[in-house]
Amino acid sequence: MSDSFQGVDKITIQPGSATVPYTFTFAACTSATANDGAIPFGTTISTAVVKAFDEVGTDSTAALISAQSLVSPVVTVSLKWPTTAGRYSLEFVLTLSTSAVMEFDFTRVYAEDTSA
Repeated sequence: MSDSFQGVDKITIQPGSATVPYTFTFAACTSATANDGAIPFGTTISTAVVKAFDEVGTDSTAALISAQSLVSPVVTVSLKWPTTAGRYSLEFVLTLSTSAVMEFDFTRVYAEDTSA
């Protein structure tokens, strides 16, 4: 079962984690004049590419992301324990049904051993 990120917490990956799925929902606005969604009214997400970066900006996608999938408007990212503990960010690049491209950043992914 995946965790549905609610936008207020951090994600903590612990040693031994191999495939921990998190879902991120990028809902469309409810009308052409509403500002209550992540993407414009009437659009869907055609493709999603998720990359991971460490604190200094080095691409850590292979080290942190084990899988990703899209069932619009939900992007599921499976995270794993990277080679180095630390703080990471996720970059979501979404191509919409209109061919527009939108980017969202999530900067609260921590790889840390909390058992001590």
